[in-house]
Amino acid sequence: MSAPPLAGVRVLDLTRYIPGPYATLMLADLGADVVKVEPPEGDPIRHFAPTVNGESAAHAALNRGKRSLVVDLRAEEGPSVLRRMAARADVLVEGFRPGVLARRGLGPETLLESCPRLVYCSLSGYGQDGPHAGRAGHDVGYGALGGFLGANRDESARPVLPRTQVVDMTAGLFATIGILAALQARERTGRGQHVDVSLLRSALALMTVPLTRALTATKETDPADELTGIYPCYGLYRCRDGGYVALGALEPKFWERLCSALGRPELSADQWATGERRVHARAALAALFASRDRDDWVRALAEQDVCLEPVLGLDEIASHPATRAELRDQPSGAEMFRTLAPPVRFAASPPASPRDAPRRGGDTRAVLAEAGYTGAEVERLAAAGVLG
Repeated sequence: MSAPPLAGVRVLDLTRYIPGPYATLMLADLGADVVKVEPPEGDPIRHFAPTVNGESAAHAALNRGKRSLVVDLRAEEGPSVLRRMAARADVLVEGFRPGVLARRGLGPETLLESCPRLVYCSLSGYGQDGPHAGRAGHDVGYGALGGFLGANRDESARPVLPRTQVVDMTAGLFATIGILAALQARERTGRGQHVDVSLLRSALALMTVPLTRALTATKETDPADELTGIYPCYGLYRCRDGGYVALGALEPKFWERLCSALGRPELSADQWATGERRVHARAALAALFASRDRDDWVRALAEQDVCLEPVLGLDEIASHPATRAELRDQPSGAEMFRTLAPPVRFAASPPASPRDAPRRGGDTRAVLAEAGYTGAEVERLAAAGVLG
């Protein structure tokens, strides 16, 4: 086997919370050497409960396999330390508001001039320009403006806030894609570039299909003609025990098999019915599923090939045969905890070895030594408060 796909790629990660750390987690899982550059107070997610071995489990899951360097960029010599680090890095990822790093001489134009091979990725709420560029925000606001929350409502038409930060995670994935594309372009051109990823654009990207349909809708378009659970073949059904099953029988063959397995072959003609027929077919399936427990239905229909799965609670994922295989034990000091394994697998490249998430500043001296700092220089910077 060869080395992990990104072995030898050096990444400076100046981000906090979820979007940026998720992007650099993907890079670390692919074998990159990711150095998490933290302020003296550390990434705020370090304080999120619950804890494992005295560290936040959320932090441990998002920052495994990275190293931590503490540098106070507000200190007079802080920016010079980062510039020296950037000179030997392949990628820099930052999540500040536009202009913040530029005021410290660390903006993309400045660093790309001195480090022309650097891939400089900016993750911001609203992008590097535009009317909202300097505005603060979080996942919930980007989802609201991008239409994601407005399109996902409960039975009372109230917007539903997901349990996971969907926009944050999506933006992290887009940042990873942008970084990998820029690294590939560098192979051809020899030059890096600035990659601009916004969380608002990420929220809008999630709405590609429904938003495009809405923008092109006509008076003849049925507003219900979407996969929102209105059609009987696609949606969630409550079972007798209060659990739910998720049905996605979009293709006619799956729908026909389901109707046959349920003993209601006459419903096969109502897959995409409108008006009262649609209401009747949906109600008929709802009554059927409400007559038995969730797992009874899953067992009964498991061999029928009808695209039906149980709606799992978070406490069930570790025990379900399809999902427990996607978890792994991750070290946290002397302890181990369960988290998700990397989602991408390669046939010829081994995954990076699982390692702890770093303690705040635990690698400061080693990372600076790799950048050419002498022991005396490190001690001077520490005494000046630059290293936190």
